[in-house]
Parts: sequence; C-alpha cells; structure tokens
Amino acid sequence: MALSSEFNQPGAIFVCIAALLVAACQDTKTGDGGNGPVLSAAVNASRVETPLPGNPLLQRKSSPMPVKPNTASKVATLPVAPPESVELTPPETVRNQVRVALLVPLSGPGSAVGQVLLDAATLAVFDIANGDFVLMPIDTKGTAEGALSAAEEAVAANVKLVIGPVFSDAVSAAAPPILEAGLNMLAFSNNSAVSEPGVYLSGLSPEAQIERVIQYAAARGLQRIAALVPPGPLGTRITKALRGSATITGIKVSRVREFGATPGEIAASIKLISNYDDRRAALLEQRKELEGQEDEGSRRALTRLEILETIGPVPFDALLVAASGQDLINAAAQLGNYDIDTKRTRILGTSDWVAEGTGREPSLVGAWFATPPMDAAVNFAEKYRKMYEISPPAIAASAYDLVALAAILGSQENGPKFDQTTLTSESGFAGVGGLFRFLNNGSSERSLEIREVQNRGSRVIDPARKRFGNNAN
Repeated sequence: MALSSEFNQPGAIFVCIAALLVAACQDTKTGDGGNGPVLSAAVNASRVETPLPGNPLLQRKSSPMPVKPNTASKVATLPVAPPESVELTPPETVRNQVRVALLVPLSGPGSAVGQVLLDAATLAVFDIANGDFVLMPIDTKGTAEGALSAAEEAVAANVKLVIGPVFSDAVSAAAPPILEAGLNMLAFSNNSAVSEPGVYLSGLSPEAQIERVIQYAAARGLQRIAALVPPGPLGTRITKALRGSATITGIKVSRVREFGATPGEIAASIKLISNYDDRRAALLEQRKELEGQEDEGSRRALTRLEILETIGPVPFDALLVAASGQDLINAAAQLGNYDIDTKRTRILGTSDWVAEGTGREPSLVGAWFATPPMDAAVNFAEKYRKMYEISPPAIAASAYDLVALAAILGSQENGPKFDQTTLTSESGFAGVGGLFRFLNNGSSERSLEIREVQNRGSRVIDPARKRFGNNAN
C-alpha cells in the first residue's frame, strides 16, 4: 500500500501509518513463503502465563531474539585452501540490514508493561516492515542500570535508532551512550524533564491534556476553574499547566487543592475546595432568621431552605479532577456530598476517563476530557486482541506507531532517514494513536479530541485536528 511521504522536501514529511490499518486487520501469514516477517520459534516458545491477570509476561535467560523478516539467509563460504590473504564479505542480507533497538523491561519491575510494548512492536513489524528491517528487543530489567547496559548493547550491535526506554530514570541513564554514538532515541516517557535534542518523548503528557481541555472550556464560556490534583511532582506539573493555560485563555483559577490517598483525605479536599463550611453556615444563618418570622412568605422560604444542604454557589464553574481509578471513584462520590451541583459545574478530567465504566458515576456524566482520537486505534486494538486475547492498554499504540515509523523511515530508497530533521518534521506523523510530532527540544505534540462522558462510554464533542501548523518549537 502506498505511503504518503515526501522525504526529498525537508520539513514537509508526513507519514500516514494509519493508512496501513486495513492491511493490519487482515490475517498475516507467517510461515514459509508468507507475506511478512516472523518471530523466531525460540521467542514464541518462551511465552509463559503471568501471575498478573491479563498481562502476558516474557521470561528469558538471555536477550530476546531479534524480530526479523522470514527470508532465507545467504552465508559466505571459504575455499578449502584459502590464499594468504582472505577478504570475508558479509552476506547481502546482513549488509542491508536496518537494525533498530527496542529497550523495554522484560524482567524485573515493569516487565508486564515491557511485554505489552514488545507485543505491539511485533505487530508493527509483521504489518509494515520490509525484509531488511530488524527489531532488536533488549531487556532494561526495569532499572536505570539495566537501561544503561541495554543502551551500550544497542550501540555495540550497530543499531541505527533506539526506541525506548519506558521510565524517565531509564531514559536519563540510557541517553548518554546513545547520543555519544550519534544516534537518536524515541522514548515512551512523558516526563519532559528528561527530553532533549536527540531524546524524543512519545508519551502523552498531562500538560497536553490539561492545555487542550482548558482551551475548549474557555471557548465554551467557562470563566472560573478549581482543581483537585494528586500530591507530588505530578500534581505540581498539572497545576503549572493549569495556571499557564488559564493565563493564555483568560480563565481565572479560583483554587487548587491536593487530594490524599484515602477516601477521608479526598473528602476533606473536596469540602475545602467547594467552600462547604461557609455555604453551610450561610444556610443555617438564613434559616435561623426565617424561623423567627410568622408571615406566610417567610414560612414558604423556610420550607424551601429545609431541603437544601447549603446556600450560594461554589466559587467556580468548572472543576478539574486529575484523578483516575479508585481515587476518581472516591472523588466522584464526594462531589454530591459537599453539594457540588454537576449540572451547574462542568467537571473536567484526563484521558484515563476514556474507560468504559467512567459514566457509572452519575456525577461524572457530562464531564469533558482530552484524549488521542479513539477511532484511529480501533483496528489496531482489534488486531491486538485477536493476536494476544487481551485488550491493549493505551501505551501499546505508541509502541506500534514508533516501530511502524522506524520501519517506514528505515526503508527509504537512499537509506534510513533517522536524522533529527526527519524526526522533527513539522507535518508530523499519523498513526494508530492519532497525529503526533516530535519537537526540536525532545518533547512531542499530539492532536487530541475532546470527549464527553456518557452513561456508557463517551462521545466526541470536539474532534482532533487533522494537521499541524508550521509552529513547531
């Protein structure tokens, strides 16, 4: 299938990975004479069931075998009586190989995540790579030390590009030998603190999500926002992004509160942020005044107040709840307890809210959040489920896209195009995770859509843009 690319025009490169998804949904033959690369039997035999439900884990005593094309190898032969000077010529298949390293934790902490990434990467090789492309998985062991060792192994293997590692400490450890070798790295982290020219981050950052949803909220007329954020560095990043976006859009940040780890701490944060005590006291004071009145109007007013919990509005018309999982469930339950009327206050969230069950919490129905386009990943998710019998987590799409991008850029007529100019194309790349581009400083930008939570699932209310402007940083 033809790819839309313009490699002869710097700054105008656009690779449409998503266009290959039709082929991705078809069965891919992997036996002799098949139409794509195969995973060696040694790798397939090593798959075992993981003690973690739903996450396959790869266990190996040594480094994984490369994922490579199913082509017959040609070997160099020596004469029976070699002359005094022998020149060994590598086989043609070896000379033309484009090796790309995949640095992921396949043992130790984070190994379940590493296996998901390897599985998704393998699908990309099956679907897109040509016969010269070789993906070399290298185990980082889930540690910074392991990542450094993996990076050195990748350099020694003469790879042309490095994909991974996953976590920010591993990225920091692996970067020096990779950059020193003149290579570029496409890492899975979303921590901008470890990005730099040559170290490009593909992870969906909290900043991008906050900026997108705040811009949309402002455009829809919301004027005052409060935020519940997690403690620690993540909460600090979210708060900074919120205040920066508010300054740009003109929204006023009324208050920000960190929530704790327990339901009681979460409740206390919501009580404070909603100004509950003052609103409750105002109601009780007004009731007391009316109780001393005997006229019919006062009695009717008192009857109306008796069914209220508080009086007066909350000090915001939008509330960002930067929580997921059990923290989100606990927070959602407390919104009504502290008289935050979600019909009058717009709740804003993060991409984690794309989970099917978010709308089971009535207070979250109607909430807005930013996420990569869901429709783009439908075919990929179907192929992944068919192959591995589980639904892929969000990070799997990133692994597929990065390996697909590497396979496409590595198959150019004049040789692999893994240079910084190509990787930071202003036009970006369209993959199963949507439109994305790497910026010169190592960070990335993604085109996100706005979705609204419904009782079951969510719906698009503001689509992701189809192309980037020419303003890459």
